[in-house]
Amino acid sequence: MTYKAAIFDLDGTLVNSLEDLADATNYALKSFNQPEKELQAFPQMVGEGTRTLIKRALDNENPELIEKVLLKMREKYMQICLNKTRPYKGLVEVVTEFAKRKIKLAVLTNKDQKMAEKIVSHFFDGFFQIVKGTTDAVPVKPEPFEALQVLAKLGVKPEETIFVGDSKTDMQTAKAAGIKAVGVSWGFRDKKELTEAGAEKIIDEPSQLLKFFQ
Repeated sequence: MTYKAAIFDLDGTLVNSLEDLADATNYALKSFNQPEKELQAFPQMVGEGTRTLIKRALDNENPELIEKVLLKMREKYMQICLNKTRPYKGLVEVVTEFAKRKIKLAVLTNKDQKMAEKIVSHFFDGFFQIVKGTTDAVPVKPEPFEALQVLAKLGVKPEETIFVGDSKTDMQTAKAAGIKAVGVSWGFRDKKELTEAGAEKIIDEPSQLLKFFQ
């Protein structure tokens, strides 16, 4: 099969953003006298949007409190999202090579749209034709709606595309949209989760992505 496009998740796939997400979340929790979370708790809390992250971080289901903490976290995160976040080693080089080969590229993330745009433009400026984050108006991954929209905008078929991600959410999204599901072992979740969620291939190094486009 000749692939023409690659859709990437962002957090845990293109960039390691865990510390900045944790710092912003804990800042918001502390602002409302809520207990902070240890860094090692965050890999299982992130990946399904900031609203879900805050719900998981709070030991309180009060809707009003959730909204206040969420707003505070979003404000803080936009200020600090580039402080400690870095691309995973080798990914800038791989994306650069994809661009040379005219591979169509997109980012599809459950991160808020403005946050996603800020991070991608900083580390991968000009490489991705589409950067699609979340708004309150559309369903988030693993619903396939946005993945199918991205395919349409890129002008490619599902079978001509790979979906690269680090979590079950990404693998489920790929399967639901009919896209080849490629898991990465360097992200926030483990290989067992990726396999159980339907990963067709799991890679350990970004350079392995180039083999799909030879």
